[in-house]
Amino acid sequence: MPNHSSKQYPTCPHRRSGRAGPTICAILLAMIAGCKQVPVNRLEEADRFQKQTGARVAAIQIDPTVPLSEDRCVEIALQNNLDYRVKQLQLSLQDEQVKLAMVSGLPKGEMAFSATRRSNQALTEFGNLQVEMEDRSLRSFTFQAMIPILDWGATYYAYQMAKDRRRQEELLLERTRQTLARDVRAAYARLAGLQRQERLVRVGLLAARELLRVAQSMEREGLGTRAATAEVEAGLAQAALQWSGLRRNVEQARLSLAQTMSLPPGVSFSIDDTLPPARPLPTAAQISALEDSALKSRPELHIQDLQRRISANAVHERFAHFFPRLDGLVSFNWSTESLLVNKSFFRYGAQVSHSLLNGGADLWLYQQAKKGVGVEDERALLLSLGILYEVDLRVLQLFALYDTVVAREAVVKSQQEALKQIVSRYLQGMETGMDTVRSLADMYYARWQLDQAQTEYQVAWHELNAATLPEVSHLSELLPPPGAKPLPSFEPAPALDTYEKMIESAPPIDLRQFPELEGLLKAGPKR
Repeated sequence: MPNHSSKQYPTCPHRRSGRAGPTICAILLAMIAGCKQVPVNRLEEADRFQKQTGARVAAIQIDPTVPLSEDRCVEIALQNNLDYRVKQLQLSLQDEQVKLAMVSGLPKGEMAFSATRRSNQALTEFGNLQVEMEDRSLRSFTFQAMIPILDWGATYYAYQMAKDRRRQEELLLERTRQTLARDVRAAYARLAGLQRQERLVRVGLLAARELLRVAQSMEREGLGTRAATAEVEAGLAQAALQWSGLRRNVEQARLSLAQTMSLPPGVSFSIDDTLPPARPLPTAAQISALEDSALKSRPELHIQDLQRRISANAVHERFAHFFPRLDGLVSFNWSTESLLVNKSFFRYGAQVSHSLLNGGADLWLYQQAKKGVGVEDERALLLSLGILYEVDLRVLQLFALYDTVVAREAVVKSQQEALKQIVSRYLQGMETGMDTVRSLADMYYARWQLDQAQTEYQVAWHELNAATLPEVSHLSELLPPPGAKPLPSFEPAPALDTYEKMIESAPPIDLRQFPELEGLLKAGPKR
């Protein structure tokens, strides 16, 4: 039987799909040739690092002859610190997360174009007649849009949660800025303290050298012995060893401050190492105000408040999944099929979809979100209590360091008076050189310890400020308003003004617990 398919259903005279093949192949080859991996060269990266750091240092314009103030170092760190810069750039990623949260509530479109060719004719039989059902070469184009109509607030709550998470990142960046400023101030104070202490040890070293010259002169005149001179030489060597170690500590502290400011190790700069006036200790009312300031201002607490709101919105968002989703559909279709009379047409309508609890997962996720609200509520209380104790521990550390400063001031005063008497007796030949050197070393060691205590007291204030974040510089302005009833606050033991008060304020001891000590006191000194 002859084949009548080609006569009854002639193919479309406009089909030229055979020419599209080479064009498509050329496009694919061009795309493949254009895809290449970006090379990474370690030598080039090292050169980029050198150029970037050099440009940053040049932009800062540091003059080694002009000492940097503490505030200027903080400004440089905020401008130049690489870790802070990385976190700033990471914050911009959250902007895209907020936009992504809106995707499920925006219209979506899909487009598809196809050009196909069968290897043979699509023939079918109707009795003894063969008919071609479709063209061997076929091209089609489809565009479909889905317009969300009702999702019961799921998109809205997802969008609000994304905005809260972005705000959390902003608060984390703010806390990073605060801790960076604290670290810079602490590193600045420690470097300044070590520079002062290095000068003290150096002065002690020079004094020991002058004492050695006196000892050598007295030995030449027969007023001293070689043993006494050797003792002074041993004390001088010990002072030189101490000075050498302290010089290395100064270099390490300088590198630490430079690292905090993200400066290259070879950058030369100087700081003002003058000891600032000691800040007074806070009173009980001021401590209460500092606690209140921490509970209101710490970014961690604001972050936790946002987390509580996120957990509450998560409950609403999971609840919206219990209801069916309503979307509108619009599509446009076009084809080269010769058998079709209407080769292009539109379709529109509505679609209702639901996961039918997603096998129970929606219900369990909803219960999980509800439990998360209680967890975040308790976590907020735990965080507040932790911050409150942090403030009180910082205050206690401040009081302890203040007492240390008072005690070491008394030690320095006593050592200065003792050295004055011993040097006078040594020049009269009534003291040995070793006693004089030891007294000199003790005096400068006491001054060194005093400066250490003063430096740590200054650092403790920086740490307390970072823990409480007072919005004003003077503690007197932090006092609660008249009539306010704050919560019971931690109140440390009163600080001591003098070393004598420290001894007098010592609590009494029941000597009956120490019978041997009681007997010794009753017996009195032996004559």
